Formats: sequence, structure tokens, C-alpha cells
Amino acid sequence: MASADRARQARRALLDMLRVANLLDRRGGALARRAGITSAQWLTLGLLARVGENGLTPTELCRQLCVSKQNITGMILRLENKGMVHRRPEPHDRRSFRVVATPEGLGTIAELEPEGRDFFLGQVADLDDPQLEALVDTLNVVLDRLRSDRVNDKAREGVAS
Repeated sequence: MASADRARQARRALLDMLRVANLLDRRGGALARRAGITSAQWLTLGLLARVGENGLTPTELCRQLCVSKQNITGMILRLENKGMVHRRPEPHDRRSFRVVATPEGLGTIAELEPEGRDFFLGQVADLDDPQLEALVDTLNVVLDRLRSDRVNDKAREGVAS
């Protein structure tokens, strides 16, 4: 494929991903709001539910969710205020803590699970298993590239400071 054609295809693919993400957020957000949370809070609670009682540090949450420290700080505070997460001191570093889902937070995730599963399955209903696997693999390649670019950007910012 010629360079100009590849650039056009790359732009189309990435803009399509943005549109998909926006629609997923809007429609998934409607489900989350019925449970009294946002789609970002749903994503955060779901991640914490999967990791269990060990929880995650704010830095680990940032990496997993691809958000800034400021965003995760606000997210933790809002979820704490709703009683859905709590902070557990990090035994080896008194300056740090782990964020753990509370029974209420886990209950919210369990409440969202049936509708959430149906919602997500509905979005990929027209894909067969190999297509779905290829989609997951392809999105992970792009995500890994973006994450590595973010790390490289932060390293360059540190050098420039």
C-alpha cells in the first residue's frame, strides 16, 4: 500500500475507533447511570473487582485505565464518597495505598453484570469468533503502541524539565 493510502487508512481506522469509543461510552454510560455511577466509575470498579482484595495502587490504576494521576485521584474520591472503594495502606510504603472495592462496589458491579454482558455481546454480535479474536489482538497492538508512546512522551518531558 502506498504511503498516502496507508495514512488515509490509518486516519480512518483511528477516527473510527474514537467514534466507537464515544458511542460505547454514551450507551454504556446509560447503563451505569441506572446504577448511580458513570461509565468511567464502572470501568474502574470492574477492574478493582477483577483484581480482588489486593486492590491496586493509584499508579497501577492510571496505567490500566490510561488516565492521568489527577483523573484517578478524583475518581477514587468520588467512589470513596459513594462507599464503593476504600483505601488500604500499603504495608511496604507508608506514603502509598491500595484502592480496594467495598462490598457495595462489588454489589454494583454484580448488578451491572447481566445487562453489561448483554450490551457488550450485542456490540460484537455480527463478528464470528476469529473476527472477534482478531479485533482484540489488533486493538491491543494499537493500545500497546499508544502506551509506549505515552511512556516515551513522559520520559522526554522529564528530560526537558
